[in-house]
Parts: sequence; C-alpha cells; structure tokens
Amino acid sequence: MPPTDPKAVTYRRVAAIALPVVLSNATVPLQGAVDTAIIGNLGSAVFLAAVTLGAAAIQLILQVFNFLQFGAAALGAQAEGAGDHRRVINVLARSLIVAGGVGVTLIVLQWPITWALMSVFEGSDRAEELAAVYIAIRIWTAPAELANFALMGWFAGQEQTRRLFEMQLVVSLSNIVLNLIFVLGLGMDVDGVALGTLIAAYLGLAYGLWHARARMQALFPGWRMERARLLNAEEIGKMFRLSRDIFIRTILLAGALTWMTRLGSQQGDIVLAANGILYQIFHVTTYGLDGFAIASEALVGKAIGAQNRELLRQSVRVSCVAAAVLALSMAALILVLETPLIALFTNVYEVRAAAHSFYIWTALLPLVGVLAFQMDGIFVGATEGAAMRNGMIVSAGLYYMFSGWAAEGYGNHGVWAGIWGFLLLRGLTLAVQYPRLEARAIGP
Repeated sequence: MPPTDPKAVTYRRVAAIALPVVLSNATVPLQGAVDTAIIGNLGSAVFLAAVTLGAAAIQLILQVFNFLQFGAAALGAQAEGAGDHRRVINVLARSLIVAGGVGVTLIVLQWPITWALMSVFEGSDRAEELAAVYIAIRIWTAPAELANFALMGWFAGQEQTRRLFEMQLVVSLSNIVLNLIFVLGLGMDVDGVALGTLIAAYLGLAYGLWHARARMQALFPGWRMERARLLNAEEIGKMFRLSRDIFIRTILLAGALTWMTRLGSQQGDIVLAANGILYQIFHVTTYGLDGFAIASEALVGKAIGAQNRELLRQSVRVSCVAAAVLALSMAALILVLETPLIALFTNVYEVRAAAHSFYIWTALLPLVGVLAFQMDGIFVGATEGAAMRNGMIVSAGLYYMFSGWAAEGYGNHGVWAGIWGFLLLRGLTLAVQYPRLEARAIGP
C-alpha cells in the first residue's frame, strides 16, 4: 500500500495512477471501430443501424448508474486513508450487492425497458426489430457491467488503475475475438455481436473479481462478509446520498450535451460534418484529462480519510499541475497537427475548409476544460456530491441561456463559445467552493 506521508504525493505517483486510465479509455473506441467494421461488412446497412440503435439504448440505461464507479472509488479511498481496511473491503462488497440488485431488476423489467428505449430512438421497422433482438440479449450483461463499474472505481480508489486497464483490455479483446467468431465464423449478425459483448462483460467481471479477491486478502486476511457491517445505516446513507447527487448531475450533463449537439445540427450539413470531426478530436483529449481526474479522486479521498490537511493540499496541487501540463501539451500537439488530422477524417474540400475555420476552438479546449475535469475528481474524492450537483445546476442553466443566444448571433462560433463557457462554468462553480470543501472535510 502506498504511504500516506504528504511527501509521497509526487508527479510520478500521479502519472502512475493516470496513465493506465488513459490506456484503458483508448481501448473503448478501438473496440467500437472493430465492431462497426465487422457488422458493417455484412452487405446491409440495416445490421449496422440496428447495432447502433441497440448499443446506444443500452448505454443510455447503464450510464445512469455510473455513480457505482464514483462511489466505490471515493468511499474506498477514504476508508484506506483512514487505515480502515475492513471498511475498504465492505465498500466494494456493498457496491457489488447494489450492482447485482439493479442489474437483475433491469433484466426482470426488460420488456417495458425495451419499449421505452425504442420509443426514444427512430429507425426503419427492420432496424428497430433487430435492435430489439440486440437489447434482449445485451440486457443480460447488466449485472456484469454494473459490477464492473464498481470494481473499476474501487481499483482506482486503491491506486490500482492498472487493474482497471487490464479489465478493460480483457473485455475489449475478448469482445473483438468473439464477434469475429460469431459473425464472420458462424454467420450470425446482430445477435452475434450482442452475444460476444455479453460473454466479454462476464469475462471482464471474472478477471476483476479474481484480482479484487487477492487485494482483499492482502488488506485484511481472513475477511468474511458481515451482515451488520454491510447494512450499516451510516455507510449506506453516505453511499446513497452520493449516488443521488451524482445521478442528478449526470442527467443534467447529458441534457447539456444533447443541447450542444442540437445547436450544432442547426448550422447546416457541412458545418455539422466539420463539428463531428472536431468533436472527435476533443473526445480523444478527454481520455488524458479523465486519467488525471481519477488520480485526484484517489489521492484526495485518501487525504480526507487520513484527516491530513497538508496531504489534501499537496494532492490537489500536484495533480492539478500535472493535468495542466498535459492539457498544454495536448493543445500544442493538436495545433501542430491541424492539417493532417482534418485530412485523416475527410477528403471533402468543403468540410475540411469548415473544420479549419473552427479548429482553434477545439485545439484550446483541453486548456479550457482541464479545471472542470480536475474539480470533478477532487469533489468526487471528497464525496461532495451535493456541491457537484449544485454546480452543475448553475452551469447547465447558464449554458442553456448563453449558448442559444451565442449560436443565434454568431453561428457555429457561438456554438463553440457556448461549449467553452459550459466547461469554464463547471470548473469555476466548484473551484470557488474548494475552501469550504477543505473546512468540511478536515475542519478549521
């Protein structure tokens, strides 16, 4: 176990937590690209449309419960910082029980859930029929995928992000291999993709549980499940308060991102296509920012668990400086690679020209967004869910008002100005609350 001495918070330690997260995130688009290539070469667009619809519908449901990852990370890190290894293990056990219960409930309610999800998305009759087949198989991954959220968060809170990376690698690689076998080898289509994803999710869960068991034995040899401790009212209340606030924040964030997409879609097909390229470039940079946010989450959680003010301040300072250096490096690299990056995504002259016109907005987004990512990590680590919820309410409300006006008056430049404003507001609304976070967490 890493030492909790303030001197132990180094840039090397932060990087050791963050880099496996970056690599883990990078495997997700790789898996999606291979899946798309496999199903997209079956000779009919309807198969690809069905998988796209079905996967989007399932992700819409599962992402609502990503509070399992945040809660396991923050509460586990705080318990380890306090030196309470029994509680570290109970955090994971409690999270896995909740994940299993929610997952089984989703399976039981799959028919009304499928009907509700398909009413949100639109496609041809055949595409919707095949998407329903995909959902009927994929919904059985719910217990595994939600348990994987909890495991990944718990590993991150223990600074064992390499396990998080390994789990994601097992899921992605096995999914790719299984889809090749089922679709290209056995002649299946949408059902083969769904079945491959189902098996891969449980393989990732098995791998994660295996390493979690080893970690548990190292933390507390002879640990056994104790009903009284798992059902401790104070611990359960803390978990569900954080879950409630993160849930509300997630809904507001999803709404703001949907509004962002809508404003971009009103700028015409050429600009919409250009924005799609620029969004992809920014999306890649979020992988790096997310890694350092998770490092903040783990280190801040341990500092608060240890009730060590100096450790808290040093954790915040070192992780934020490291993230800022990364953001500056990414912005510089994106600026230098402007022409080849745009050319990589499209050969349509008009789209390239439009992308160049708005490129500076994307290139500098890592610098604009780094504070928002870091503050999210810090406040999750401190289990300050209410502050995150309130900050998102303010940020989203102001964003809706400003972005609509900016897009109407300045076109696509206004759309990107709105994105900048949203990220800045998310960071600033939390940054101004940091002194109170410190006082609440550790006292005067």
